[in-house]
Amino acid sequence: MINEEIANNEIDYHEKKPKHDYGCWFMNNNLIVPKLNEQYILKKDLSWGECNFPSGMIVKVAEYIPSKEYLKVKINTQSIPEDKFPLLHENLNSLLLNFHSTNILGVSKFYKYFEEFDKDMTMADVLDVRQAMDKFYSAVRELNRAIDEMDGDCNCLIADEYPLGLSYDEWVLSFMEWYNSVDDNCNAYRHAIRTVRGKDE
Repeated sequence: MINEEIANNEIDYHEKKPKHDYGCWFMNNNLIVPKLNEQYILKKDLSWGECNFPSGMIVKVAEYIPSKEYLKVKINTQSIPEDKFPLLHENLNSLLLNFHSTNILGVSKFYKYFEEFDKDMTMADVLDVRQAMDKFYSAVRELNRAIDEMDGDCNCLIADEYPLGLSYDEWVLSFMEWYNSVDDNCNAYRHAIRTVRGKDE
């Protein structure tokens, strides 16, 4: 319908975008403004110079200057214990990481790798979701096997009230990507909770 409107009436579809000028680089990119002294968790491994930071590392926002697209965070050393990451500590020159448009990791990369650390998350939460996802994964694989091996047309059985927005084959591939993403997130939180909270969990 939109394509027909553009073709027939020469409507500039781009004019339909909401016009918001927040005056903030982060908000203009639909990202949350970093909060001073708030903790953030590294969601995937990050290589920076000679250092390889592990997912689950915790940092705290030390300084944020939106007009200069500058962000400084301080590493929580509890989340990178030296006995487990001796090479990282050997190459680590500072506990401060500077995100700036002039260096290899611009501020935009911060939200590609970090998100606000959920203080209410418990190890039990993580393990429950992890176990449930493993069961879900097994169920999807078993259903996929049954469909692949059946003689009849699977659509006769699964098409009515089909709730997924993709074809079944596409959905299975998307599910596997989602499963891996959840698995990575669970591993990151397990690491953070185990190292930062320790015996409390």
